[in-house]
Amino acid sequence: MLRINKQELNKIIDKTFFANCGDSHERQWWSYFQERFPNCEMFWRYFIVPHTNRILPEGKIEEEIIRPRKRVAKEIRIISNVHYSMFINIIYSLDHLKNFQLSSFEDFYIHLASAGDLAEEFLLKTYFLILECTNQKSEILQELKKEDFLKLCEKWYNNNYSEVYENYLKKGKPAPIKLPSRKNVLDEYFQDLEYWGQYKKFVQKIREYRNIIVHDVQIGKILSEKKDVVLVPKKDKIQDYKDWPKVFAAGKDTKKLQKDFIEMREQMILDIGRMQISLNNIWNKPIEDLKILFKKKNEVLLRKFDIEIVE
Repeated sequence: MLRINKQELNKIIDKTFFANCGDSHERQWWSYFQERFPNCEMFWRYFIVPHTNRILPEGKIEEEIIRPRKRVAKEIRIISNVHYSMFINIIYSLDHLKNFQLSSFEDFYIHLASAGDLAEEFLLKTYFLILECTNQKSEILQELKKEDFLKLCEKWYNNNYSEVYENYLKKGKPAPIKLPSRKNVLDEYFQDLEYWGQYKKFVQKIREYRNIIVHDVQIGKILSEKKDVVLVPKKDKIQDYKDWPKVFAAGKDTKKLQKDFIEMREQMILDIGRMQISLNNIWNKPIEDLKILFKKKNEVLLRKFDIEIVE
């Protein structure tokens, strides 16, 4: 186990940033996270850096400095990998916006939705880590009473049953029912925090858009009279415009065009910005929870990091 002085660890963290100690992608793209998602780097500095070779004394680093130390627990490495994968998918979305190509619109939403999926996987694994370190259990993952299970069933019915018929038409079977789901567990973690509810509504629209892009016909687009301006159905209107003739008809209706459509790149800019802001708000909770555990020198957490902090 690595013994490290508390002040020395803080000193390393204080001078460690994406820009000077990240990998090639983190060094290249860090500035795109500074305004809207600084907590991505904050989590990296306080909880990913300490499980890597970056905190070893000079002369004792046998492998690449960004790699995890050999005795760090698997759970910590997996959380780090999921966090990085989310970061990469945000970068891919940004790259499609910055270097626009023929398929960039579709690829943008594929990667943005994947970033949301990975963000939730990261939060779930971090929540389980916090529960283990504090000797607690998830109530929703224990044996549910019948009335509690039926409440989950009712919630699923209200949110998803309307799509069952459409799934039968397209795939010959409905979507699988998962109770409790990942979102149910994360609802337990975030309780009634307003920004979690806002994130869920937003990312659901992103996923719906992505699913249509991946599994349905090409999204109908309208070429504006202005050069290089392409209009697409807004996210909350996409279900109304899956049929191309409706898209073409809207192109001749000024009111519908203004109400239901948006310039393609404008929507991409708005969505990547909102995704980063939403994730930044959500990241506050795991950062604060893990900081408290570190501050209290939680034995379980430090053992998983293979660290002994001395005064």
